[in-house]
Amino acid sequence: MFTLPQTPRQNYWNRMLLNAHWIVLFVYLASKIFVSLSMWYTRPQLSIGNYFSVHVLVPASFIFILNLILEYIYRHKSQLTELSITVASHLFAILIIMYISPEIHVKPLIMLLPLLVSMIYLKISYLLASTAFCLFYIILLFFNTSTYDYTLRIDNIIIAILFTGTSLAGFGIIARGQDLIQSLKVSVKSEQDLRIQNIIMDRLSKIDPLTDLYNHKTFHEYLGWLIEHQQNNPFPMQLGIMDIDNFKLVNDLYGHRIGDIVLKQVAAIVLKEVGPDDFAARYGGEEFAIILTAKTLKESYEIMERIRTGIAGMSISEMEGKTVTVSIGMHDLAGTDSKNSIFQKTDDALYEAKRTGKNKIVLV
Repeated sequence: MFTLPQTPRQNYWNRMLLNAHWIVLFVYLASKIFVSLSMWYTRPQLSIGNYFSVHVLVPASFIFILNLILEYIYRHKSQLTELSITVASHLFAILIIMYISPEIHVKPLIMLLPLLVSMIYLKISYLLASTAFCLFYIILLFFNTSTYDYTLRIDNIIIAILFTGTSLAGFGIIARGQDLIQSLKVSVKSEQDLRIQNIIMDRLSKIDPLTDLYNHKTFHEYLGWLIEHQQNNPFPMQLGIMDIDNFKLVNDLYGHRIGDIVLKQVAAIVLKEVGPDDFAARYGGEEFAIILTAKTLKESYEIMERIRTGIAGMSISEMEGKTVTVSIGMHDLAGTDSKNSIFQKTDDALYEAKRTGKNKIVLV
């Protein structure tokens, strides 16, 4: 059965609880060693060596082995770590209680350890199991307590009340935690939706909706940024302005709907030929602007020529199989050119292409 891997936050809390189990072991050892040292000459009927081996080494060894098993599961079976730590916390509590003197009446409070672990994981199932386990333990305590030992019975009743209060508080904490997690998920989802909307709005503000090319405003912003960048760090760049020949006649003969189809098909050929480092925009009406970067003048000219011939060879079914042509003005940018001079030179080249027969590229 496939199980999802642990998230970084889950791994973090698993690590923290594992560290807490090691701390429990060290605290238990320290307290037991302190007790064994304090017993000298006070209980001659029990040797120190016997006490140390039975009441210190044996339970500490069991806890140490449990910790090693948890470490292995954490590193190699991470999907089982939560359950393993929860189960181990119950075993820890049992081992510690078994080897604590019966004269210490508050030792049942150690059963709070698995309750707290269950609360940290914010899982109702874990807390229910821990509560049932504690309830079973309290019942055993009552059966093992003499009916005449009123003090111990009162202690057990107080401990039972503490367990009950802790469990109820745990259920409230888990419910509140799950509520906060759900609120956080809703908040994150809302933030993601807002980001997506912002991306869409940003795209709509930059893209021409008919052709899917960049719009006039974005073209000027990008051209200005590229010119400034080129003057500081020179690199090859060419600007081409393209105009569909006799486009007014297309609209007059076939209508604006067919004119829009022509614009889309012309834009599709432009997008097919330009590369990821290039920039294509619908400048306005039937005019398109193309910025070619990181290429030699010859390579850029060949791209523009493929665009021109591709459009000229495009049969438009909505126009009874007829074709359209484009005229292109092209300019190779120098580092000293200003934005206005670049655009003016390219526009003049376009005008020259139109004036001298159309369906051609004029390079200046």
